[in-house]
Amino acid sequence: MKTFIKRLKAFGPYFFIMVILCCLSYFLVYQVSLLPNSYEIVSASKNELTIKSYNLYGAERNIQTVSWSKQDEWKSEAIEYQIKRQKEFLSLLFSTIGISTTLIVMHMRNRMRMWKAIFRSNLIFAILLPLIPLIDAWKAIQLYIS
Repeated sequence: MKTFIKRLKAFGPYFFIMVILCCLSYFLVYQVSLLPNSYEIVSASKNELTIKSYNLYGAERNIQTVSWSKQDEWKSEAIEYQIKRQKEFLSLLFSTIGISTTLIVMHMRNRMRMWKAIFRSNLIFAILLPLIPLIDAWKAIQLYIS
């Protein structure tokens, strides 16, 4: 029982840092609009969308207005869905990278070698799992806009 409490006390500060990083990633994506290589809806109506695009660094690239005929009104809803999905996966990507980095620091402080700490923290999966649907959402948005 004492070893469990000792481990819990050692992991507690790292867990607190991970929770703060998850909250920070949510804040960055949804409140600050840090959206690298992404899109955001400025205004929407049934057959017209004004979309703001961002470059790789999260700076505003351009704003474009896209309109459709009555038959293609479904594209507006599809783009809104993909943009919402993109924000969710960006938040997840930032959170998992922050959690994995915290785990790497924790393992390295426990005298583990760097590559073993990276492997044990699952950094590769933390990047790839949210990145694949994120790329899919980017491609779908670009397809609907063009």
